[in-house]
Amino acid sequence: MRHSDSDTDIAVTPAKMEALLCDVQGINWLEFAPTTRDAFRAQRIASYRNYRNESIPHNEIYKDLHRGRTDASLYSFAYTLTRHPFKCSEYHFQLRNLLYSTTNHSVYYSHNDQIRSWDSITKTSKREMVAPFRLSTISARKEMLFMGAFTGEFCCKRIDSDADSEVDVRTGVITNDAMGITNHVELVDDRNGGPIAVISSNDNKVRLMDMNRLQITNEFGFPWATNCSALSPDKRLICVSGDHTDSSIISADSGDEVFTLKGHIDFSFACAWSPCGRYVATGNQDITTRVYDIRNPSKSLVVLPATMGAIRSLRFTDDGAFLAASEPCDFVHIYDFHGTTQNIPYTNSKLPLASKEQQKEPSVGPLGTDAFRSQTIDFFGEVAGISFTPEDGNMLYIGVSDHRYGSILEFERCRSRSDLFLRDVVL
Repeated sequence: MRHSDSDTDIAVTPAKMEALLCDVQGINWLEFAPTTRDAFRAQRIASYRNYRNESIPHNEIYKDLHRGRTDASLYSFAYTLTRHPFKCSEYHFQLRNLLYSTTNHSVYYSHNDQIRSWDSITKTSKREMVAPFRLSTISARKEMLFMGAFTGEFCCKRIDSDADSEVDVRTGVITNDAMGITNHVELVDDRNGGPIAVISSNDNKVRLMDMNRLQITNEFGFPWATNCSALSPDKRLICVSGDHTDSSIISADSGDEVFTLKGHIDFSFACAWSPCGRYVATGNQDITTRVYDIRNPSKSLVVLPATMGAIRSLRFTDDGAFLAASEPCDFVHIYDFHGTTQNIPYTNSKLPLASKEQQKEPSVGPLGTDAFRSQTIDFFGEVAGISFTPEDGNMLYIGVSDHRYGSILEFERCRSRSDLFLRDVVL
């Protein structure tokens, strides 16, 4: 594709999209005539090759795919600054949890060997911490920043400490195993309210780290590499996804397996609990997200197809209203966990729908039926990470890693009049 030679930052807003005839990334497709955006998108989907570790044919899961509305307007584009010098970075094609929102305007993301912060009010980026090793993943929550390494090391610091002060940065070792890549870190509170890190490593271990003492307090082993782990809202269970078709629900105290989540046909790299603790979602290289009801986890409640690639990251809003699922590039899907939907077939995924004989009878209703409301956000570039703002889920941030159009895309929650009224009353 040809592009303008200008490297000047371009601030894109809904008003500028209309005035400049551009998309959310500031791309004016008239410059690429006769190629249209739709034509380029179709070509990109057709040529994309999704990475898989297993060879089980996709037709094994066609019958499970759920249909639903994909035309919902759940989040609307608000802002991005494209061609910015401090773009998001991603370091491994399977590890895409490199962006976290900690307040209604603060976003922490990876850039080269750094964690930087983006302020969505002042529209400025600031260096927060430099990695002393090859960075693999990051996490941020409340007062803490955390970096994990390809070599099993970590470093962390308090968010309110001096960005350039090495004294405030704490370092350590998670594992000395040669296969000890830090795949994922979740910063949460334990049952006593103390900060802990749930660390998933490539050496087949999930570890719990006390963030006050920076000590490993528990270690659970698996017969496969652990790619993502999530602590349940009641702090009693951990969902563990990894280099296996099944995910495990284990006791957070003993590590004993409580449930096995079956249905996927490839390796999983994402999992997340709904805030109510009733649902747990898993994202897989078989191009699907599966949602399970923990009261009956023997089979998935709903199977949601992506467009062209594996699901690498999953995020619920803190109020449980929405689930976001990120592909490796180009697409982020948002699912409505509260809406009632109609029967409109899903037609855009690389996974074809089952035949009429294979498909279940559709019904109208919320989660758990074949009718399910969702929105797909469409852009171009590798996804570094996704994050909702805490508590209200008012903003969705998408980190796009691209040498030309890399940026943080900002989307704002579409609220009904009743939602706005209740929010104003509470505030």
